Order: sequence, then structure tokens, then C-alpha cells
Amino acid sequence: MRIQRIVIILLSLGFLLTSSQTLWAWGKGHRLIRLWAVARLPDWQKEYIGNENLDRLCSEYTSLQDKHAGGKAPELDPYCLVPGVRLSLHDVNPPKQSVTAIQWYLDQIAKNLQAGRNDEAMKFLGVLCHWNEDPGCPSAHSSPVTELQLKTLLPPPKDKARFNYLFGAGGIMDSGNYQLQDVDYTPRLLGRTQEEAALRIYEHQKLLRRNAAAHIVPIVQDVMHGDGIKADQHRAEAAVANGRHTADVIYTAICLATGRVDDQKFQFETQSLVEWIPEFQGSMIPHPYYVSPFLVNQSMDSKRQLHPLKIGDTDFETGYGMGTPFALEFTLSSGSLFEHFTCVVGLHPTAGENGAVSFVIEANGEELVRTPFVRVGDPAVLLSVPLPQSDALSLSLKTIAGEGSDPSHNLAVWGKPTLHTK
Repeated sequence: MRIQRIVIILLSLGFLLTSSQTLWAWGKGHRLIRLWAVARLPDWQKEYIGNENLDRLCSEYTSLQDKHAGGKAPELDPYCLVPGVRLSLHDVNPPKQSVTAIQWYLDQIAKNLQAGRNDEAMKFLGVLCHWNEDPGCPSAHSSPVTELQLKTLLPPPKDKARFNYLFGAGGIMDSGNYQLQDVDYTPRLLGRTQEEAALRIYEHQKLLRRNAAAHIVPIVQDVMHGDGIKADQHRAEAAVANGRHTADVIYTAICLATGRVDDQKFQFETQSLVEWIPEFQGSMIPHPYYVSPFLVNQSMDSKRQLHPLKIGDTDFETGYGMGTPFALEFTLSSGSLFEHFTCVVGLHPTAGENGAVSFVIEANGEELVRTPFVRVGDPAVLLSVPLPQSDALSLSLKTIAGEGSDPSHNLAVWGKPTLHTK
């Protein structure tokens, strides 16, 4: 009977663990990432926060929203319920809700640190870090497909059919024996104000999710059909990328709370638009760009051969090679942080004589500029437009085909698209 009771307890425990939302992403990874990030903070921040408080940030306060899930711990309401905002503190949410909530957390951290309540501040910071760590795990939080779709594409062998692909514990995503590589990293200041920081934290969270998603298939392949060594390497790589982002979040929160932003290196007075993720979900346009309507930092000719971005004799390291007609759209919240937008447009030298494209920039549905129709061999056109100041900025880069032009010759280039802060 005693053995039966033990078995029942173990089975019940296993069910609770695998069904809990706390394990849909990093398990032990939260602590490993947090320790890695804290170790890279400058000495003045470590002294200001205190070793005991930083230790709790890396242990007791790694997963407060997991403990709070389902209202199981109402005493955590002050840290896990953002006033007036409904969102998941595990996933990438829509821009407005995310940026509002991130600003609220940065404000709570600052108020508590300024009042000398460092331990209290670490609770808010712990929730903010966990929220920015979950999408960085190659798991359900970062997967662009469901587990069913993944198993259809990569069916497991019969002896491993019981494994789930996208969950953490009980599955294959946060298992193994990975460690974060001990590499140098200097945290970056993501904003000089809470508003500015919230915008970049959110955008970097999206980039982190995309980076983590790229590790899912290699992990699945190695766990299902290999020895698991490469899977651990991919987990470790994803965790280090997450560690860099978490270090930036912690560093930025403390800089803002202490008012130490002017004496810290800031890198984002201008920002390339290619560093931001567009809203593009997939569409098809005329040949040759019909499968991928745009390419980042490269172009394509009518035979679908790749080339560096170029207009006339000028090469561009950053920008978009784009088919026509197409609109590449971005959502920035808060949109009031950027004063104007610049880029250089024209047709690629491989475009044909029957190409004719007008370049249009829109913001919040309003046309800001439209070029005359540009043809191959025409000089590049410099565009510089002021941006409307609004809570959310919808920016659209459009290519419009001239009447009678050949789609295979409408090989548009947006060179060096850049957002400028105030």
C-alpha cells in the first residue's frame, strides 16, 4: 500500500508539473540567465543594490508570476497585476499594452529604489526580467507553430512519441545539461527615459523571441534523432542571448532609477529600421519577389539571383530589396520618440528598362512623401520626412508600380532606412 501511495503521489506531482504554466519556458534557465546577467553589471550598480538583494533577484524572485498564475498567490497581486492593463507576463504582447506595462514596472522599480526599498524593487524587477526571459526560450513562448504542426513536420520515432516538443520540464526545451558560456558582455543603456527604454525593451523582446524560435528545429532534430549534444549547444546559445537582454534590462532600470543616464554610453540617437521587426505575416506579389516580397540587406534580380543592395554606383550595407507593389509596415509604440525618418531610394542596377516605381512613405495612414516614378539608371533619391508625434506610430514603406511597367524590372531598393530620435 505504501508503494502504491508513493506511485500515486509521484504521478500526481508529474501531472502538476507538466500541466503548470510555469514550465512552458525556462525552468532552471531563469536562474542561470539571471546570474549571468547580474555578474556583468558594473560595480557601482552591484554596490547600490547590495549583494543580498541581487541574490534574491536571482533566486527567490526569478518566477513570481509563475507562483501567481491563476490567482494562487494573491499576496503577489501588487507585482503581477499592472493597473488598467490586461496582458500575459510570459509572452510578447501587442505594442501598446507591452510598452505601458514596461513603463509601469520601470517606474515601480525607480520609486522603490529611490525610497531605499531595494528588496521591494527587486520583486518588480524580477517580474520584468522573467517576462523578458520567457520569449527567449526555444519553447511554446517563442514557437511560430504549434506542437502538432511541429510533430507533423518532424515526426518523432516511436520510442520518443511521448515527448512534448514545446514545453519545458516534461519535454525537451529546458532539459539537458547546458551551461551559459562565460563570455564578456557590457550591458547597454536602452533608453534615457522610461518611455524610450520601454520601446526598446519591447522591440528587443521581439527580437529575442525570433532568435529563440530559430533553435527549436535543431533541438527537436537532435533530441529525436541524435545524442542531445547539439541540442544542449542550442539551449546554451539561446540562454546567452537571453542573458544579454536581461543584463540590458537590469542595467537600464537601475540607470533610470538613479538618474545616471547622461554619464552612461547611449547608442541609439539614430537606429536602423532593419533592426526592427516588421508586421509582415506573409504575402505574394509578382515575380521575382513573389515568395518573399522583401529581402533584408540584399536585393534580387529577375532570375532570382541575390546581389548586394545598390543604387547606381552606391552600395548600402543596410536596407531592403523590395518587389512591387508592396508595403512593408512597422508599429512603434511610443511613436513620439522618433523625430524624423530618412532613407535613400531607387532601382537596383539589375532592374530592366521597363521598370518604373514610385516610393511612398506613410505614417498612421497619412502619406508623408511620394516620389515621381523612378527608373533604372536614375540617380538615388534622398527622403527625409518628419514623423507625427503619437502614442503609436504605424510606419509604411510602399512601392507602387508605374503603368505598363514590368514587375520583373521593378526591383526597388530602400537604402539605409534610419529612425532619428529627438
